[in-house]
Amino acid sequence: MRELEEYEQIGLMGYPADGDYIAVVGDRTGQNWLLGGALCEIDGATIEDQAAALPKYPPNGRLVVATIRGSRLVAIRDY
Repeated sequence: MRELEEYEQIGLMGYPADGDYIAVVGDRTGQNWLLGGALCEIDGATIEDQAAALPKYPPNGRLVVATIRGSRLVAIRDY
């Protein structure tokens, strides 16, 4: 899909591991920009646990599952 921006990499707990991240995205100029998130199932936590623990973001953000491979964002699925 696209390369992750440096600020997106910093906002993802567990990065640079490949996998699914529970994340919040904001829309800017028609693209999904990751505002922050965490690698799914870190230390056995469920996606629901992780979603509840995410910090609050502006109301225009939405919860998604983002798939990361290497340094690329390859899929975003609404949660």
